[in-house]
Amino acid sequence: MAEDPPVTGRARTLAVDLAYLAAGMLAPLAFAPWDWYALAWVLLIPLFLATEIPASGVRFRRGLAFGLGMFGAGLHWLLPTIHTFGHMPLALAVPTWALLVAYCALYPALFALAGGWLGGGWLGGPRPWRMALGLPLLWVALEGLRGLAFTGFPWLTLGVTQTQGPLAGLFPVVGSLGAGLAVACVNGALLLAYLARDRGILLPLAWLGGAAAVVGAGLLAATPTWTSPSGSPLRAALVQGAVPQEMKWSAERRAAILERYRRLTLANLDADLVVWPETAVPLFADRVGDYLDALERTVAARGGTLLLGVPERDWEDGERRNYNAAMALGAGDQQPYRKRHLVPFGEYVPLPSLLFFAERFVPGEGVFAAGESAAPLEVDGHRAGMSICYEDAFPREVAATVREGADLLVNVTNDAWFGGSIGPDQHAQLARVRAMEMGRPLLRVANTGITYAADHRGRVLERIPRDEPGVARATVQPRIGATPYQWLSRGWLLGGVLAGLGLFVLLARRRGRLV
Repeated sequence: MAEDPPVTGRARTLAVDLAYLAAGMLAPLAFAPWDWYALAWVLLIPLFLATEIPASGVRFRRGLAFGLGMFGAGLHWLLPTIHTFGHMPLALAVPTWALLVAYCALYPALFALAGGWLGGGWLGGPRPWRMALGLPLLWVALEGLRGLAFTGFPWLTLGVTQTQGPLAGLFPVVGSLGAGLAVACVNGALLLAYLARDRGILLPLAWLGGAAAVVGAGLLAATPTWTSPSGSPLRAALVQGAVPQEMKWSAERRAAILERYRRLTLANLDADLVVWPETAVPLFADRVGDYLDALERTVAARGGTLLLGVPERDWEDGERRNYNAAMALGAGDQQPYRKRHLVPFGEYVPLPSLLFFAERFVPGEGVFAAGESAAPLEVDGHRAGMSICYEDAFPREVAATVREGADLLVNVTNDAWFGGSIGPDQHAQLARVRAMEMGRPLLRVANTGITYAADHRGRVLERIPRDEPGVARATVQPRIGATPYQWLSRGWLLGGVLAGLGLFVLLARRRGRLV
């Protein structure tokens, strides 16, 4: 009987590359809807090991394979969104989606590449301080860069995985970026414990103790209450219209959509605040003035407030500007909130002179202009810090509304774009993190879900099943005061990470350990 031929070097290399791809594909399990937060504590270990490879090209390739797996699996739902609801031809939608995935995958690739240049070995053994501190700082620095570059894309950042775990207490102290640093440090400590397994029992126990100390710090951080109650509790009614995306902008469906929201609102006028989702009114506000005026009179007569999403438009120097807006009816004369952080290619086209052909694929009411003010909306004696859709992915955007005096957060969104995928779950998790970072309750209202109310610790109080029209009733307590992260969100946290990384490199060079 002939023996099997030996595995060639090329086949072995391919097998390892595929293993890195598969390891990256596990990453979405650490996020919602699965919330396997402990998986994140070991998720980066393959990348940490990749930094040990001498050949820089191999390090880059392994990191890229990991990133393609992570973002390809984690953002797979964007492809049907671009094609089905963005009406982009499949021949154009596939490379557009692939380009975004490849761009995100570059960050793990750069991590593996640059990680090999960071020195270590100060205490002997497998370069312990590089793995325990240098690599975690590098990972978080790159995540912070991804959240800023080209308007930012902070989706699937490592710290967000910890909403259900013992590290959740870090959110109001150091935010999701700081929680990600803690997770990366746990990865490094656990790997070091494994690598030191043949060097007696004390060294592995020391590194396991380090990992436990990081987790313990997260538990201790959850003890303080950083904010305090403000005024009386607020009775809220969150209206989920559950209008499918393919029907939302249909002229034939408009009357039925408006009537559905009106009916659900009239049945809940005993609430202090009724909230509708993003663009719940599928027409520009000036085209439905009578409808909005009638609603305002009805709500004001009961002493409540209706906060709704509706597109706006105005003309400046003869040029029309569209805005994705939210307005408060029954709360006196105040300016609507206009979305400040727009979605590239979803609400506007970057570099329009170069990408002029892409404007035809912008869905809904077409290209929007960005608002400028982060001022909260006055609702029943409280101040609602607004975010519309994608804005809740950016801590600095939400923090700006809190610095303007918001004592509760309201996010209105339309996640019908994502269909029945995991996209709405990932998005809803991001909103919960913002509530925890700011120490404020959150009212999140989505067209088709996920609609819920959460307290200042991110605990969900009430929610509505996806794709079902209905109303979630919840009482929340608005809060005032500053969490430590509200100050750090101004850029100090990322600046500190970069400074720490720079100091690490400087010390490594002085000790001759930067290779």
